Amino acid sequence: MMKEKKITRKPTFSEALVPLLGMVLLLGIGYGKYGLPIQFLLIVAAFLAAIIAKRCGYTWDDMIKGIAEKITSSLPSLLVMVCVGAMIASWMVSGTIPMMIYYGIKIIDPQFLFVTAFFVTAVISTFTGTSFGSAGTAGVAIMGIAIALGVPLEIAAGAVISGAVFGDKLSPLSDTTMLAPIAAGSELYDHIKHMLYTTGSATILCIIAYTGIGMTMDVSKMTNPETVTAIL
Repeated sequence: MMKEKKITRKPTFSEALVPLLGMVLLLGIGYGKYGLPIQFLLIVAAFLAAIIAKRCGYTWDDMIKGIAEKITSSLPSLLVMVCVGAMIASWMVSGTIPMMIYYGIKIIDPQFLFVTAFFVTAVISTFTGTSFGSAGTAGVAIMGIAIALGVPLEIAAGAVISGAVFGDKLSPLSDTTMLAPIAAGSELYDHIKHMLYTTGSATILCIIAYTGIGMTMDVSKMTNPETVTAIL
């Protein structure tokens, strides 16, 4: 007896939207409004995706095989995310953050704090591959320096986030940078090369903007020697 050939097809555009819209609505309403556990909501969203896969002719074994392949390919990025928490904690416990605040107050000119904040967080996020790790370590130190020097905290925070996202986008160690080419079926460094067009342009604009803002500030009225001494 001949085995019946399994027929599968790609989902239609509307079918492909169902899991995505379902997840957005579940998280937006279920978690955002009613505070339901995110894990439960994600399982429901996965159930919606499984229904669509079944409609397209895929069996349970096919789905399990696909899930296992994606977990295997994304394992390096998961390990990076695990290491981020350990890095931030070790910097806090070992005194790295207080040291950065102390010497940052002594060395950094208030007029160049914004562009310095951008460069420091960009370098750290590029070498570590995490925007959260960069903002949670060097970013915290820079905000402490900004408080002591009396510069606008909103601009300092913007510089920190801009630099942190720069490295997170272009670092080959970043989880999102690794996952995007895996999902698209392209190569990692080809993905990074093409992101340079947008991220590089934004970087040039940030450097010009933060340098210009710093140079036009009147820092003589901002720095409070008593506050600086107290923080040191």
